[in-house]
Amino acid sequence: MNCAHLENGLHEAREEAQTHLCAADRRASEYNTLRASSVKMRGLFERLRSSVCAGGGVAGFAESLRTLAQALAKSINDNEDVGTVEFRKCIRVLADKVSILSKHWEESFEKCRNLEATSDQARKDLEEKEELVKTLYTKHQLGKQANKEKISFGRLEVHEIAAFVLNPAGHYEAINRNCPTYYLSSESEALFTDHLPNRPTYIVGQIVHIESQAVKQQSPLSASASPEAGKSDYLDSRTLASSSRSTSSSGTTPTNPYCLSSGCEYLIVTIAMLPDTAIHLQAS
Repeated sequence: MNCAHLENGLHEAREEAQTHLCAADRRASEYNTLRASSVKMRGLFERLRSSVCAGGGVAGFAESLRTLAQALAKSINDNEDVGTVEFRKCIRVLADKVSILSKHWEESFEKCRNLEATSDQARKDLEEKEELVKTLYTKHQLGKQANKEKISFGRLEVHEIAAFVLNPAGHYEAINRNCPTYYLSSESEALFTDHLPNRPTYIVGQIVHIESQAVKQQSPLSASASPEAGKSDYLDSRTLASSSRSTSSSGTTPTNPYCLSSGCEYLIVTIAMLPDTAIHLQAS
């Protein structure tokens, strides 16, 4: 009984040991498989890391992924585990998407560069046009100012600018091509000459008033009998102050200070001083 019992115990122990051995072998095989898979995955991740960390910008990154995907596709084995196969698929899909994104990025970058060039050109054109507009506006303003400051040589009007020259008789006569009988009023002459040591040869100012007068014929008797009557022939008594400066040798009389023919119309012009602006001596 003891021998039979020992044999049975030995047989059971042998079977249990065999079972444990098979389990150990199986676990060792699984460990080796897992280790090999882990080493392979580590190698794949190292290659992926090298591709990701490679230089060259976006284009270089896309090219590295494409090269890695092609290399992995050529090294496929039938006994590979599912993880490795899925990793290869992910790398291939990632490489394709990155390649598409890289192309889009290059196209967008090119468009952006073209837009920047166009924007720079448009900015330059705008600056040139702004300068042109400023120049044209300045010319326009100067033209308007010049038109305001042009000396009138035709029929004089109020607010126009007129030039008067000192004639041999001592009167300031307007430079005029149509009507040579414009004379400067005594008030205006005093305004321009009182503060000067000598009378200027010409005076330029802006017209503020024009008064029309005419030479009236007076008989010698009435002129000698009533000197005051001669003065009443003028609407503006201030003309007499101007005429009194003329010499007797010029042929002037109290009733005709400018030596004009009887019945001749003449105009007394009152002017004001101009601001310190340039006078353009052009015919209006």
